[in-house]
Amino acid sequence: MRRTKQQALDTRAKIIDAAERVFFVRGFARASLEDIASEAGVTRGAVYGHFRNKEAVFQAIYECADMPLDPFVVQSCEQDADPLQHLHAQLRQRLRDALHLRRARRLYSIAMMKCEVTAETAAFYERVSMAALRAEKQIDAALRAASQRGQLPPDVDTRAAAGFIHAALTGFLHKRLMMSTESRGDLEAEQTLASALRCVGAHTAFERARV
Repeated sequence: MRRTKQQALDTRAKIIDAAERVFFVRGFARASLEDIASEAGVTRGAVYGHFRNKEAVFQAIYECADMPLDPFVVQSCEQDADPLQHLHAQLRQRLRDALHLRRARRLYSIAMMKCEVTAETAAFYERVSMAALRAEKQIDAALRAASQRGQLPPDVDTRAAAGFIHAALTGFLHKRLMMSTESRGDLEAEQTLASALRCVGAHTAFERARV
């Protein structure tokens, strides 16, 4: 019996979902196509029918995910009347999503902690690096808009400040992903974001924006 196009798509989606679970538990290096096939309930040949190798399955997971490769991508706020408040609200929400949305937490855990940078994964991590640079540029744009509205000290280097904020939040997220989810995580996330903003001279604006 010939497979229909929908059946093929369903099988591919099943393989991707299974691979996500396998990589989360075993990591990239220790996972095999046999592990993925077993988890998906299909044959190894079925996996090869959709993907040429383990790396291709890994790449597909993130291509199909409805989330950015970098957790701190923010929307433009140059035209916002209060760009600093806008930035604060977005970064807070990005942290919460990465920590509490099940799939986001799992995929960021895989990318940040369960996958070694090797020849097989070099292309993926090049994309991750580019996504981080884009996120920093977006944060920089928000800070420049805030500076133009007098929300930051005039001598703040917004590009360096954006890099610092992104690094601080990324480090915090990495630490929290190694722990179990706790209610205290949100408070610690808020405190970390507050500290990062204060360090670039945004203390007053942050306190005004705090909910």
